[in-house]
Amino acid sequence: MAKITKNCLDLVKEFEGCYLKAYRDEVGVWTIGYGVTNSDKVITKTTIKAGVTISKATAESWLEKSLTQKYLPLVMKYNDHYKWNQNEIDALVSFAYNIGSIKGLTANGTRSRSTIAKKMLEYNKAGGRVYRGLTRRRTAEKKLFTTPVKVVKVEEAKPSTAVQKDYTKERIDGVKYFGVLKNTAVKSFTEFLHNSGFGAGKPNLSKIASANAGSAEVKEALLTLARKGLLVKPDGLNKWEENK
Repeated sequence: MAKITKNCLDLVKEFEGCYLKAYRDEVGVWTIGYGVTNSDKVITKTTIKAGVTISKATAESWLEKSLTQKYLPLVMKYNDHYKWNQNEIDALVSFAYNIGSIKGLTANGTRSRSTIAKKMLEYNKAGGRVYRGLTRRRTAEKKLFTTPVKVVKVEEAKPSTAVQKDYTKERIDGVKYFGVLKNTAVKSFTEFLHNSGFGAGKPNLSKIASANAGSAEVKEALLTLARKGLLVKPDGLNKWEENK
């Protein structure tokens, strides 16, 4: 879906400036905010005239709505022919916002990209007079128009080549084990026990903990709890005594 980006907004704001009180521009058109005029009345729902004031938030809102709803479609009208990239869209929307359309600039979609870029610089007059500000704006729009869009290459995720460890090989003959947990939807040990047909009360948990106390994984888990200060110290622990 076509859109404008910050590049377009920043370009328009730089050259339009923001005026919260209505004023007449170089050719006498009542203007307010970021260059909004009475031609944008369908968006502003306001008649811009002497004495009208608005807030900065209103100016921002009117600008974005005007660019997106009114001027972006004027650019995208020619997209089937040109297949505009994002920088071209942003530059042309800024141009259209200032001039009114891109019909003349593109000769109604018959000019080449290179000719459009060159012709941009010719639109630097108002009332037949050349303005430095318009010359600077056209130069900035041309620069953005001719700047290639950086394509970010997204590499497809490669299938994992990690070998699944077979824990059944670590089993000791003659010892009973639970089946290998393969259901990734199981999120807790309590759920695992219930799915295995056993209760998760303290007696069962104590028995399981005792039976697996020699496991390196269990000892590592207990050490992690100790590092966090969360290892419970039960009563009746045997004291370690050094042999003398």
